[in-house]
Amino acid sequence: MPNGSNGTYIKLSAFKGGMNVQRDKVLEAIANPDIDYLYRTNQANFKKIPGSPIAYWASKNLIHDFEVGKRMENIVVPKVGLQTGDNKIFLRFWYEVGNQNICYSANTISESTLSGKRWFPYNKGGSYRKWFGNYDYVVNWQDNGKMIKEFTWENGNARSVVRNPRFYFQESITWSDITSGDFSARYRTPGSIFDVVGKSAFKLEKQTDLLSLLGLLNAKVTNYIFKILNPTIHLQTGNFANFPVINSKISVYKQVQVAIEITQNDWNSFEESWDFIRHPLLSHIADDKQTEVGGRLENAFAIWKTEAQERFDQLKANEEELNRIFIDLYGLNDELTPEVEDKEVSVRRADEERDIKSLLSYFIGLVFGRYSLDTLGLAYAGGEWNTDKYQKFVPNKDNLLLLNDDRYFDDDRDIMNRFRTFLAVTFGEEHVQENMDYIAHVIGKKADNSEQAIRKYFVDDFFKDHKKGYQKRPIYWEFNSGKQNGLKALMYLHRYDEGELAMMRTDYMYPLQSRYEERIEKLQQWVQDESVTKTKKQLEKKLKHVTQQLKELKQYDPIVRHVADQRINLDLDDGVLVNYEKLQDGNKILSKL
Repeated sequence: MPNGSNGTYIKLSAFKGGMNVQRDKVLEAIANPDIDYLYRTNQANFKKIPGSPIAYWASKNLIHDFEVGKRMENIVVPKVGLQTGDNKIFLRFWYEVGNQNICYSANTISESTLSGKRWFPYNKGGSYRKWFGNYDYVVNWQDNGKMIKEFTWENGNARSVVRNPRFYFQESITWSDITSGDFSARYRTPGSIFDVVGKSAFKLEKQTDLLSLLGLLNAKVTNYIFKILNPTIHLQTGNFANFPVINSKISVYKQVQVAIEITQNDWNSFEESWDFIRHPLLSHIADDKQTEVGGRLENAFAIWKTEAQERFDQLKANEEELNRIFIDLYGLNDELTPEVEDKEVSVRRADEERDIKSLLSYFIGLVFGRYSLDTLGLAYAGGEWNTDKYQKFVPNKDNLLLLNDDRYFDDDRDIMNRFRTFLAVTFGEEHVQENMDYIAHVIGKKADNSEQAIRKYFVDDFFKDHKKGYQKRPIYWEFNSGKQNGLKALMYLHRYDEGELAMMRTDYMYPLQSRYEERIEKLQQWVQDESVTKTKKQLEKKLKHVTQQLKELKQYDPIVRHVADQRINLDLDDGVLVNYEKLQDGNKILSKL
């Protein structure tokens, strides 16, 4: 067909159901040329769009945008970055390694080298999220990436590809290579290296306004235009470079700045962020909200719920205002609306069950000294231990916490003793039972009382939730003797030493064995003395269970002893997977990852 002539197109991609449905739609379009999925356009229009895609549905206004807009590559520099050659060797989630070995503040390669640190933030793209977030990984860039640069195949050829290093550690706008849904872009603060899927754009000139550009990139018009430039799920740097940027006299800097601040606060609200400060349900400790909370965790959640909703609503309103500005600027009012669906807003609303369980996780961190009620952020994640950081709530002396399904100890070895102390310190002694009842109700575990319900959660579900939250790289490891829960106990990876298992046997397993034996003796006597049939059966069931636990614990002991005798050394730099297998030693002393 000659380039200057009109072509007729029928858009059948919106119709599902196979060839028969599409055939009927074609016949319908032939019978009614005014149908809304039939298009006529001049072939020459395709050349006005970079790459000449056959975007027959593109409106005159959209084609005009490409004619008058400035190409994105003339405003910022889009680049792909590092390819390590083997991410299992060179990448870690930030929480796996010792925090003292991570440099978060390098602005240049020379600063990274001078820091002497091994690990540096790594931009690997991540899931759909606008404005700020997806700070998950660190990369081994010690000595200016010496190990990565020297990483070769057996024949001597390089396995890694170090692309565009002069842009490393610079602030940027970043997006993920794979965009199976809508496009989303984020501001990346200085300090990161970026890779091939965490694609990034950098300032072309010092005066380049990255934030205003980010406002455009997260507007609906951008997603709409990118679908034309590349309808596949892979948005390449070339597609990004071809985007038409139209100058606006309206400044969106403030709206974008607020959007970044909102999403940054959201990202840092929970412990998976390296800038996490304190659990939001404990904000009353420092923010003079004691009167509002009144010692009730339920009130603390209500305050958090309101704050989270206000944050959500503000961000949504901001995004809709940005949409209105850019839809009008690009002349796409007939094609797009400014409204934003809730699922597209990149901050979390409060979720009672999720947030209460995250508080229980924070409590575990307090028990092991990872966090402190007296210190903002991380208190200990490797390095030198400082007892001065812990005043209000002192961590366990031993790096171990038992998860018994019943009370066998009245000291720090028992998780519920510690939990009651935590609630007393944070919400007041007089409110402990009320708050226990609330927590038990929220987590929904069936039990005779609140303490048993919470205990049951820690025994049955905590480690599963922890694994999920930490993307199968848990920092609290669960010793597990088997199905009867003869012994379940948590330890904190960053506090592990070679004597951990010997200590567990001597100070925890042997005393627990004695408690089981004492309990069995009592239960046997109670069964013998009981005359009520129903109660007698309940006691017999309990006796059978504890007897099985004792048997399981005794069978577990030689397995633990075998590993304990080896005094296995763990290196945090090796990451969770390598260290987990090392300590398992083929004997399965830990719960399955």
